[in-house]
Amino acid sequence: MARVDIDLYEVLRVSRDASPEEIKHAYRRLVRECHPDYHPGDREKEEQFKRVAVAYEILSDPEKRRQYDTYGTVRPTGAPADIFGDFTSVSDLFDFFFGEGMGFGRRSARRRAVDPAYSEGEHLQEQIELTLADTLTEQTLTLKVRRLETCPVCGGSRLEPGTHATVCDRCGGTGIVTVTRQSLLGVFSSTSTCPACHGRGARIDHPCHECGGTGLRPKERTVEVTVPAGVTDGMVLRLRGQGHAGTGGGPEGDLLLRIRVKPHPVFAVDGANLVAELPVTYPEVLQGAEIGFEYVSGEELKVRVPPKTQPGSILTLRGKGLPHLNSRGTGDLLLRVTLDFPDRLSREEKELLSRLEGGKRERRGKGASSLRNLRKLKELS
Repeated sequence: MARVDIDLYEVLRVSRDASPEEIKHAYRRLVRECHPDYHPGDREKEEQFKRVAVAYEILSDPEKRRQYDTYGTVRPTGAPADIFGDFTSVSDLFDFFFGEGMGFGRRSARRRAVDPAYSEGEHLQEQIELTLADTLTEQTLTLKVRRLETCPVCGGSRLEPGTHATVCDRCGGTGIVTVTRQSLLGVFSSTSTCPACHGRGARIDHPCHECGGTGLRPKERTVEVTVPAGVTDGMVLRLRGQGHAGTGGGPEGDLLLRIRVKPHPVFAVDGANLVAELPVTYPEVLQGAEIGFEYVSGEELKVRVPPKTQPGSILTLRGKGLPHLNSRGTGDLLLRVTLDFPDRLSREEKELLSRLEGGKRERRGKGASSLRNLRKLKELS
């Protein structure tokens, strides 16, 4: 195949700022259009299918997509290169990106026949509960997780030591069955996982007595986790290879840690910013004041309320929000000024308010209007 520059976004017929959902829809549409099973012997469709598969593999992975957008390649050298030129068949393409045996035809069948116990490990999910104060700094936590590990007796083969698997009669050891159908448009062939051996290509007549033929045994492990500063509620951290074990040489799954941040009674989270209400009394609003309050971390902070600050105004404390995840800087603390009305007034407080209001009316002048000019209000707004 000639080595040429190819734009992966053009291959999937999407824009460079396409969302992951748009990329997925484009991939599914194009696969239906150019799948080799529907165009037997059509080299052009096969080449198009190869490009679509590679383009989706790269653009659907955030890290690979970032590398491609930056360097034009996903190779570690960082030098632009034709990522399609090294493949001569669809099987080569799939084996390169997904591992040997995920391609088409006999190559996949050979893997299943040689290793009938092959199975990838499943992901393990756990939840980490944090307070809002915990998210201000990096946290190192120790978790106990119960995961499936390779059986010490059969070594993950699923077989009783000294026995062997029997080749599946249904698929002949390939792990797949092919169904051919005749239609008005011609003859179509489709392959699917063998229902008799579930794709393993072999039947286990003598399962391991220790694990019951699963190849796995549960075991409790202690895992140390570093939670970065700035995590938010609902975020998921992935620890590669810390999930359930695979069998027959299959890779281990991942440990998925879902973050739950307990709601704070005072501070709310808005991205990297923290938001809270700042109750002030009428004299404080009128004359201005410096008000102290307890921050998320427990330290004492102070904020200056300027004279005649209107209720609803936002006072900003720069850098007193949450750290930006995986980047420098922090958000801000936004305090919304609210007027704090007392539940009950004493007689002296009522008399003071009456004298204050009386003085305002005398200064306003007899017959002066208490309404403000509407045009002036519009100009100010």
